[in-house]
Amino acid sequence: MSINGSLGAYDLSAFQKNDSAQGVPGGDPGQATPGAGGQSVAGPYVVELTAHNLQTVVEVSSKLPVVVAFHSAHSENSAKLLDSLKRLALSKGGRFQLATVNTDESPDVAQAFGTQAVPAAVALLQGQPVPLFQGLPDEAQLAETVDKIILAGEQYGLTGVLDGGEVPAEPEIPPLHKAGLEALERGDLDAAHTAYTDALAQNPGDGDAQTALHQVELLQRISALDEDAQMVLTRAQDAQASDVQIHLQAADIEFSHQRPDAAFARLLDVIRATTGDDREAARKRLLAYFDILGPSHETVVAARKALTNALF
Repeated sequence: MSINGSLGAYDLSAFQKNDSAQGVPGGDPGQATPGAGGQSVAGPYVVELTAHNLQTVVEVSSKLPVVVAFHSAHSENSAKLLDSLKRLALSKGGRFQLATVNTDESPDVAQAFGTQAVPAAVALLQGQPVPLFQGLPDEAQLAETVDKIILAGEQYGLTGVLDGGEVPAEPEIPPLHKAGLEALERGDLDAAHTAYTDALAQNPGDGDAQTALHQVELLQRISALDEDAQMVLTRAQDAQASDVQIHLQAADIEFSHQRPDAAFARLLDVIRATTGDDREAARKRLLAYFDILGPSHETVVAARKALTNALF
């Protein structure tokens, strides 16, 4: 997955894998002991995760596994889980990073990961979130889960080892990007849209602002739907490809519900069946999705080829 710019916290839900806690990528490695690590990676064993440093944590997950733990002062089990995970992070000597999310202070991050209860944990492997558990596992189960995540990371080539140092300083967020992010944190989509639009007006080549704007516009369209998502999908199932608006709505729902492949296929069908403004509307929506996911995402690579064939 590619998380672009300061709005990264808001697009994770679109790319979440369907793996369960027992289905970490790479299969069940059993009780094997994680092997020796590889390159040294700057960063602490434990870091507090917020919307402001999410991109840095995602970048760490491209070199070694990250376990994201969600906690709240209102949950007694949260403190117990954090204590256990911190001990494991220290004992593994930097083989994984523990990123803690205070859901009382960073509800936007919890929402982006789809977290509905605390305590809970999610792993990040190469930027891909993999649900682990909700609740408080016993110590043996927790240690086994961490070992599985480390071994799954090895199968991805994620063999880095943290040096235990401080997190590198975050680059300063441009004022309009900061305004957009703050607007999102308070749920003001219109203000966020204005901020990122102004950022693009100032610098038309600002790719991060463009991606953020695409994400905000998706959130605006979803929030503006005047009927249940399932009803939209049901109507779209029987609609002709030429009924572009219902398919655009259905594609938004599919994309935001972690089904980009379904959204891509739907819009490609519309593009093949239409011409003129209808085709252009579907093409632009598809390109916006590509931008949100990032050019290297495997689903984007395949869909971009299909789009070329459909247009030419």
